[in-house]
Amino acid sequence: MGKKIRISTTVRGTVINVTKEKGGWFNLDAGGGKVISGHFKNYNVIIPTALKGRVVIIEGVAVKQIDATNGQRFGGNINATKDNVLHEKDVALTFEVSGLMVYK
Repeated sequence: MGKKIRISTTVRGTVINVTKEKGGWFNLDAGGGKVISGHFKNYNVIIPTALKGRVVIIEGVAVKQIDATNGQRFGGNINATKDNVLHEKDVALTFEVSGLMVYK
């Protein structure tokens, strides 16, 4: 993603668990120990809990979660130190899904 906060993309990964069926909330293993939290753009979508462990291909918008302590000038937290600043590898990623296909 580089320095961009939002990008439209397609991702393949294994579903770790379905946290909420209504709205399609789930966690996706992105590899390398990273987890992507995903949900459907349309809240009326219902996904089954049996999706756990399946490989899926999702399409939508990936968004980095912004923290006030990560070097933003007017982030709101003036007590930020070098110890509590998030680095690129620690930034959480959420995914607003517009389409999902079960791969395996």
